[in-house]
Amino acid sequence: MDCQDIERLFSSGVASDLLSVYERADLESLIRWMRNRPTAQIKIREVEGDSEVVVVIPTADSEGSFAKRAASLYKGLHVVLVESRGQFFNYARSVNAGLRRAVELSPRWVVVSNDDLLRADPTQVLLQELSTSTRSLIMASPSSYHTYRVSLVKPSMTFLKGMRIVGKLLSLAPAEVYGELVPRFKDKFHVRFMVAVDSMMGPMKRFAGKVADSLWNAGSFMVLSRRVITQNTLDETFINGYEDVLLSMRFRDDKEIIRYSLEEMKGGSLGFGRMRFLRNFVNEIYLNYLLTETRSET
Repeated sequence: MDCQDIERLFSSGVASDLLSVYERADLESLIRWMRNRPTAQIKIREVEGDSEVVVVIPTADSEGSFAKRAASLYKGLHVVLVESRGQFFNYARSVNAGLRRAVELSPRWVVVSNDDLLRADPTQVLLQELSTSTRSLIMASPSSYHTYRVSLVKPSMTFLKGMRIVGKLLSLAPAEVYGELVPRFKDKFHVRFMVAVDSMMGPMKRFAGKVADSLWNAGSFMVLSRRVITQNTLDETFINGYEDVLLSMRFRDDKEIIRYSLEEMKGGSLGFGRMRFLRNFVNEIYLNYLLTETRSET
């Protein structure tokens, strides 16, 4: 399949078209398409404030209610709102654009936050916590959508079959989708490991299969030291998923969890339905591709 065919099917909004991508494309063409997708238009709007800590917020509408509420929760700090939407919206590209603008202000820290915030501790709490940290990656207090444990699991077929059944019975989209896709396509795309959120697996983790790795994932909120920000801090090949996992792997030994809490909407940005997880399987494929490359180099 060529890139145009993959894009047409991937973006159609029809589940059968997405399945067709996995059925018809090979690994090389899928990775090539991911790496060469166009970039959606990106516009930056700023809210003036103290630039020692700059906040980057990707958003679909920099003048909308989500963006305004999120910016207000970081009152007093300089906020960089990165507006982008549509078929080619790419979270990593939006974040990287915001990070590049943020470092021009010579901050000590740069916060990356979603725009679907409902509540956050006062800014002063964040500043106080950051004032004593020397780490490269800072995470907030654990929650469902940020600072949560994930495991790289080499799943057993029995577990995958159970996932699909439980997913259907309880309308759990991620369990149903991965219970279907991983058995069908793991050999074709060399998907040896599956990213599993520990809290979602619960006690079933012991039956999942071989746990190859486990770590804290930053998720929807992170703070980066300016010294580790590059032109492309997040891997832009990912399509709105797992770029945070890869970054958290990179800084697992140079991170700190601080006492700063916030609350986000469930699936506020990308939703939580079947289509989201059908699309996200490309990120599972790409992450496994990177892990395979890393192992072959060492």
